[in-house]
Amino acid sequence: MIQRIQSLYMLLLVLINIVLIIVINVDSSNSLIEPYFRYFKIYFTNYFFLEILSILYFINILLFKYSKIQLNLLRFIVILLVFGIIILFIQIPILDSLKNLVFLYFIISLFLIFMTLKSIKKDLAIIKSSTRLR
Repeated sequence: MIQRIQSLYMLLLVLINIVLIIVINVDSSNSLIEPYFRYFKIYFTNYFFLEILSILYFINILLFKYSKIQLNLLRFIVILLVFGIIILFIQIPILDSLKNLVFLYFIISLFLIFMTLKSIKKDLAIIKSSTRLR
């Protein structure tokens, strides 16, 4: 399970989300996160956006035997992240949002998810080629 590269990508995403959850919840004075998470903090805290994504990433790691379910779950997560980026662009002007830490989080998450999708598709191609030889 963990020796597969896509599991490592997903574990990295879980760790990033856990660190963000801790930083957002521990900083009660809002001095650290206020400049970066100002408009998006409501979604992170009230709607449990990071917690839900962390659970979905972890479930995706455990579904290593079911590649097609993994692919569908990752596509759903990509849709959630794209909606998050759209909400970010609606709330903050585009030039300001490109400098925002939340935008960097979304870009890193999307990059790691696309790398995971690529790895899973490569594994599926290897499995399909091996079944042709039988």
